[in-house]
Amino acid sequence: MIANLVFIDSTYSWETTLGLAIVCFALGFLFKSGVISKQRKKILSLEDEMISNHAQILTLEKRLAEVKPEKTNQHSDLEVSHKAS
Repeated sequence: MIANLVFIDSTYSWETTLGLAIVCFALGFLFKSGVISKQRKKILSLEDEMISNHAQILTLEKRLAEVKPEKTNQHSDLEVSHKAS
């Protein structure tokens, strides 16, 4: 009784059992490969988005760096006079 629950029933041939095992393995492999492929595409998409965001940040920092010297030059051109008390 326990042997029938644990092992494959003896009415199936080992060729049928082996064939079923191979088919199940192949289906599982194809399913897992599909999941991995979908995850890789998502990761590449997120990496492209991150690169785009970093490029925008660098562009804004460059513009900020160009604007800061202009502002400091404007203030240094002004003459500051102090009244002596």
